[in-house]
Amino acid sequence: MILHMATIFIPEVFADAVNEKLNKTLRFGSVAFDASSLVPEIKNAGDTMHFPKIKRTATVENVVKGNALTPAELDMSDSTAEIKYIGSAFRIYDEDKAQVKGVLQDKIVAQVSDAMAEQIDTDLAAECDTAVFKSAVADAAKITSDELQKGIDNFGDSVDTDNFAAIIINSKLRSSFAGMDEFVNTGLTYQTDGNGLVQNGVVGSYFGIPVIVTDNGTWDSTAGEAKTYIVKKDALGYVFQKAITVEESREALLLATDVVASSLYATKLLDDTGIVICRKTIA
Repeated sequence: MILHMATIFIPEVFADAVNEKLNKTLRFGSVAFDASSLVPEIKNAGDTMHFPKIKRTATVENVVKGNALTPAELDMSDSTAEIKYIGSAFRIYDEDKAQVKGVLQDKIVAQVSDAMAEQIDTDLAAECDTAVFKSAVADAAKITSDELQKGIDNFGDSVDTDNFAAIIINSKLRSSFAGMDEFVNTGLTYQTDGNGLVQNGVVGSYFGIPVIVTDNGTWDSTAGEAKTYIVKKDALGYVFQKAITVEESREALLLATDVVASSLYATKLLDDTGIVICRKTIA
């Protein structure tokens, strides 16, 4: 008699669960623009992805009857990024299979999504590091309100709160923000339902700009210093294959099953002047 082993996970259900958890785990990804609708479908790792980059060329003139307006040409440059392929694999032995359900399955989903989020966020942070604007701070693991203001000064008069996506900081800087009069701690706001909770890494706001804490990509281990990113909306972009692939591979000789979750993605800085990096060492 031949025994047919049932699948441990329903691939579609597991993939949906990872996707849902991933969206809640991403930090840089949570403020990045999803450019999936603007670019062709991503297919193969190592291929080149083309991101559209629109430069600011619009002008305004006084209208004079009989005189034609001078049209500004739309300056759209082509920006490229390499498509990357990430995967997470784990092995489940037959003797443990009965336990892989309920809470334990949720923990597996969390581990897979956390690992993927860490890699994607790290790549997005690397894109942020290519931004034009950089502002120096005095301490490697601290930041002051004055230093943040000097960083924001790089944006000139384009400082409307609604134009900012977030300020992304390393966890070592939480105490710096807690001591700022301009910082509103999420944990101290209880005006409406849901307030008072730290969600998606948002620990509060600085002059109305969300402050997000993450250790993914915000610490330069070589220089031993934190990196703070002041991010404008739509400055950072990504393309992510929505349908995460989940496969099972039977290892009969080991009486085990390998489960593999994988996906393709690409990241890109879409606006070179849309991010300010605050850190001690400015290259």
